[in-house]
Amino acid sequence: LSISQTVSASCPVVMTPSRVVVQYGDAFTVECNSTTDQKEGMGWESNYKGTGLVEADHVPLNIEKVDRWAIQSQCYVNLNNGTQCSKSLPITVYMNFRLWYRNYGFECAVANVAPVKKVLVTWIKDNNSTVKECLTEESNEKPGNCRSDFTLSAQKTDNGGTLMCEAKFDFGPMGPNLQPIRSPVMDLQVLCKYFDHVSKFSSDVTMHSTNGKLTLDCTAQGNPTPQYHWQVPQPTQEKVGSGPILDLKGPFPGTYNCTAANSQGSSVKQFVITDAPSKIIPSISFLRISLFSCKCYLLS
Repeated sequence: LSISQTVSASCPVVMTPSRVVVQYGDAFTVECNSTTDQKEGMGWESNYKGTGLVEADHVPLNIEKVDRWAIQSQCYVNLNNGTQCSKSLPITVYMNFRLWYRNYGFECAVANVAPVKKVLVTWIKDNNSTVKECLTEESNEKPGNCRSDFTLSAQKTDNGGTLMCEAKFDFGPMGPNLQPIRSPVMDLQVLCKYFDHVSKFSSDVTMHSTNGKLTLDCTAQGNPTPQYHWQVPQPTQEKVGSGPILDLKGPFPGTYNCTAANSQGSSVKQFVITDAPSKIIPSISFLRISLFSCKCYLLS
């Protein structure tokens, strides 16, 4: 009969390694050495493949295949004074990642992994990264699922960017540094009516024609690329196309409306051309009827 002593740092046993992080299905070995010769023997107490009392200075714990999630093991030594002391071996069993990526909703889901509470997810947008915890309802060491959400407010500067998620274990400085698992890269496409007419004219600007010609520029930026529609005064003999540039041959006077439109909206740019009073040079004033706005939608 031996009297058990409270676990303390003074217990003369040394375990190598002092902790174990092992993948489910793999094997591991831990050597327990005694630092005293005042003992009757030593051994491993475990809920999984322990050893009996061994009259030796060291005893190994050999696990050929880990097939359970919660393993409690401790190395003990029976001393000559009739007492027993022990040290517990921290054991973490993990299962590697299998993840999928939802194209809409920005959710990174990690499936059938253990231990879930050791998982961190990094979101990588372009060259910027954000580390988030992987949310789960699991509370034990068995394999479970977790997820991480990422919120992105679509801006026109996001168009053409990239987004991915990366999952890895965080076992701390004493644990193994396992390679992270990355999702496929998502290419971001922002659909937006952010019409910004490249050519801007102030009111009452006189434009000089060359050889009786005048050019009106309605070029705008947007995604998808806008389509153009011109409304010109009658009778005007100009052949009106569907592009952003309108080349005029006199006479010029009248109101010219250019509509730039895509699936997200439209904007009108208006040119009002009148004859200059002192010269046969038309003057042109510009009026933006519709103020440009940004209403963005993010597609993947």
